[in-house]
Amino acid sequence: MLIGITSDSHDHVERIKQAVRILAERGIKTVIHAGDFVAPFALDPLVEAEVALYAIFGNNDGEIRGLKQKAAPIGGIQAAPYRFELAGKRFLLNHAPLSDQRIAAEQGRTDFVVFGHTHVAEYRRINGLFLINPGELCGWLKGKASFAILDTDTGDCEFVEL
Repeated sequence: MLIGITSDSHDHVERIKQAVRILAERGIKTVIHAGDFVAPFALDPLVEAEVALYAIFGNNDGEIRGLKQKAAPIGGIQAAPYRFELAGKRFLLNHAPLSDQRIAAEQGRTDFVVFGHTHVAEYRRINGLFLINPGELCGWLKGKASFAILDTDTGDCEFVEL
């Protein structure tokens, strides 16, 4: 299964629309977001596209009630850490990176750890555990807007720059 992975969109609606359009062109209707939508209106492109959303709050998500209400029709937004299964794989979604100790504890109980917060794209495999940071979708902090596409069958991860 192919899944879009985004994080740190920080209200940049145009970049969110671009990512949603690229995902739709590839037939991808499931999106994981690792926090920092910021305001509820940032969810509009995802709601309009009727994606299946797996999302968490980040440290800049202030309008918790509004974000929950906006995200509810397409899957919702949860407090981190958020565990879920998708396509037969076990996911842990957290806004901040995990410590080395926490990574070691997740081995064998989680297939994919998805995080954001650093605004830097990263993809690593440690003893069978995949760690994915899609980078910042907004492109404001690091000057490079990106998201990821994960193939849950192979573990391959492609970074898409906007």
